[in-house]
Amino acid sequence: MRIIIPGALPPAPIAGELAQYIRSACPALCARLDHMTATARALDPEHTGCTPREALELQQLGYAPAPGHTLGAGLGPLRAGVFDPDEPIWLAELSSIAVGSQGATMMHPEALEIRPAEADALFESVATLWDGSGISALPVGPQRWRIWLPPGAQTPSISPQAVAGMALADWWPQGDTMRAWRRLVNEIQMAWHDHPVNTTRAQNGHYPINSLWLYGGSPGWRATAAASAVAHSTLLLDDLVASHAAQDWARWIDALPRVNEALNHAPADAFITLLGAQRAVDLAPAQRPWWRRLLPPRAHHWKTWWNLPG
Repeated sequence: MRIIIPGALPPAPIAGELAQYIRSACPALCARLDHMTATARALDPEHTGCTPREALELQQLGYAPAPGHTLGAGLGPLRAGVFDPDEPIWLAELSSIAVGSQGATMMHPEALEIRPAEADALFESVATLWDGSGISALPVGPQRWRIWLPPGAQTPSISPQAVAGMALADWWPQGDTMRAWRRLVNEIQMAWHDHPVNTTRAQNGHYPINSLWLYGGSPGWRATAAASAVAHSTLLLDDLVASHAAQDWARWIDALPRVNEALNHAPADAFITLLGAQRAVDLAPAQRPWWRRLLPPRAHHWKTWWNLPG
């Protein structure tokens, strides 16, 4: 069994300070950290095109990106539930983009809390804009649409969860093949600028839904039976995700007891993967020769890797 804890690795500037709270608020994790061997690996979203959690999910399911695609391109078929290997599967996520002194950035999807009625109203308001664009769309959830682009359209993919907080200029679809998409998104942004949905959201203190974020592009694919079995034997503890994404460390500390409770009921010999913004740390039960098992377990100095970047 493997336990995955996204958001468990804070960034280096704050990690050392938060380590003391791990000891008091999540002793079950500390007990495992003290006696497990750690292997760190880089999962930088700028290279994978997705968050470490998404990268791990795709790898567990056996997805291998085609040449020219990021790993995150596989999220298109996965989230759309489409397996046709003969066409690229694109998705567009309802997004909130703000422009500041550092350029345009996107809010994390976890912060939007989009209701289905809001998504339906926004979709209906731009239904006629697709006419003549060579692009079509179909909602596949309360927060995303499946997109059909003109033949030959291509752009590097990065998921909305991964690009949140980055400079969007580095990832905005460029090139002649994406001209129709850029024009359409501009028209949608204008239509949604003063839409009643956003007026109400502003009154309720919520971020506006003012744009779409395109990602995916991989042909359809299916998880292998063996990979699916591995994924089903995985326990995901996602209590730290939202606070980690918002860098709300007080809320992150408050969520630690829930992780502690889950670990108290998990098998003692389970493997654990901790995830941060740019890396993963895989923890395995220490393999000890029979004679060493007669001695007390030797503690591992986990703080040597805890506060590394990522």
